[in-house]
Amino acid sequence: MSTINNLPTFTKALAAFCLVLFIFLFLPESLSNYSEILRYLILLGIIVILMIYSQLLGSLTSSPAQAAEVADTDESTTYQTDLKTTDHLYENLKKLVLSTVKAINPKFDSAIYMIDPEAGVFSLQASHTDDFLDSIPSNNSIISSMLKDTSTVYQKDDKDGWNELFDVKPWRGSECVIGSPISLHGSIAGFVLTRIDHFSDMTDKDKSVLQTMGKFISHGLGSLESLEKHIMGEENKSRIIEILSELNFKSDESQVLDHFKYLIRTFFYYDRLTISLKSEKELNSIIKLVDGVIDEFVEGTEFPSHGTLHGLPTVSEKVVLSQNWKESHENVARFNSNEAPTDFQSVLGVPIIAYGESRGSLFIERITGQPYTKADEQNLTLIGRVMGASLNWLMEYEKIYQNATHDGLSKLLNHQTYKERFSEEIQRAKRFQHHMAVLIFDLDKFKRVNDTLGHPYGDYVIQTVAKIMSENVRTVDVVARYGGEEFAIILINTTPEMALVVSQRIVDNIADYPYSMNDETIQMTISGGMSLYPTHSENMKDLIDLADKAMYDAKQVGGNQIKIHSNDDATIAPT
Repeated sequence: MSTINNLPTFTKALAAFCLVLFIFLFLPESLSNYSEILRYLILLGIIVILMIYSQLLGSLTSSPAQAAEVADTDESTTYQTDLKTTDHLYENLKKLVLSTVKAINPKFDSAIYMIDPEAGVFSLQASHTDDFLDSIPSNNSIISSMLKDTSTVYQKDDKDGWNELFDVKPWRGSECVIGSPISLHGSIAGFVLTRIDHFSDMTDKDKSVLQTMGKFISHGLGSLESLEKHIMGEENKSRIIEILSELNFKSDESQVLDHFKYLIRTFFYYDRLTISLKSEKELNSIIKLVDGVIDEFVEGTEFPSHGTLHGLPTVSEKVVLSQNWKESHENVARFNSNEAPTDFQSVLGVPIIAYGESRGSLFIERITGQPYTKADEQNLTLIGRVMGASLNWLMEYEKIYQNATHDGLSKLLNHQTYKERFSEEIQRAKRFQHHMAVLIFDLDKFKRVNDTLGHPYGDYVIQTVAKIMSENVRTVDVVARYGGEEFAIILINTTPEMALVVSQRIVDNIADYPYSMNDETIQMTISGGMSLYPTHSENMKDLIDLADKAMYDAKQVGGNQIKIHSNDDATIAPT
């Protein structure tokens, strides 16, 4: 009987539900909100892992009669069955990636290519349209360029290279392609190629997401390889699937770890569970979660990864399994050399693996000498890998979130995200009858900085001003780089008087700051304009325009001040 026919009904239903949910959540009309794009990135990772597990369930668990039947099957037949299962998983992976591209923008067409080393070409695996050629020379100039830096290439800039990608037809010159490499074992194995018929159809957020499509396939292929090496019970796998399906789209690290804590509780008996992750310094680890016996090493404790029991899985990427760790690892401490004696005896620790690298350790300990079994080792190892994959998706989520929504230089929200947040805040203000202040700032005489001291100095000023602004508002407020030397701030649920105090403080702090770089010290000032919601308008564009006009009025009278929109355009000074 085939693997697919043996899948539990629950798993098939859950997989189908996730796929339907995926399509529903990410219809094109919802793409104006950046959170929708971020949602599907996490969801795609969950679905890929879910599909891997669900498809393997039937092949990894069988009745005794079925086991005997398999034992009588010759090696070639078994290999063919495994190959068929792998091929099916690969097909699912390709469909998910192509569906994702269409969810971003239905105008985009994509294709997936994999290397054929013997033929010296990249062979077509799947595509949205027949326009993509069945094979592309491995030395194609466009592909070579994209695999180096995932840059956008335009048809008009490389017509010969373009004709090796698509069937010959009249082109307008506005078409472009963007690629995302697929890696396996550290080498380029292929790429996802996306064609945009007019370059203006692709936003910066679209580009950021399209550049990650190859990573999804790379991760999926790597997961296929690692998961095929592990065997778990049917019930245990169902629990893993349940945990993955419950991960919230906006889960943070602590929420993800909590999900796995409850999962591990159902798998194992332990007196203490400790989850540690590498710190930014890499040489140390930080305890992220503790469940069970509490001692001096609580959540947030940092300890050296080298020379400690709990650091061993992280450093060596190997399992620690011992009935009495004090005898088997007498030259290491649990966390540090100054720790108090402990009653823990039997331990099992595994690395948390993501993309083939250890990110931390997952440790369970018993006070008694009751040993952990090889089956426990196998199960905890797989949980460590699934945990690593989940944490890695969160990292990718955060990276793409930052790239898609933040300005690269100032690290503030970018122009597009500012407008999206502004729209959201207006809806929220209407609902709760809050007042807001809209501020537009522009650095005075900034052009002279770039002209006389160079653009690096100008970049330094932009970054410093951004930092000053961020430090002088609340976390609920919105701060953005509006463009060039312009900045925008939305003060949430505030009064005109408080907004004036905050804006004047920003103006003063920028004027007082000693800007110094490469032995060149200068003073900078900034001008600002303010409009009020709903006093002046309830429309986003009008509020921005009014604040912008007030800002230019402030510049006209010498700058280094804040003006609030009013009938007589009077300069407002704090009292």
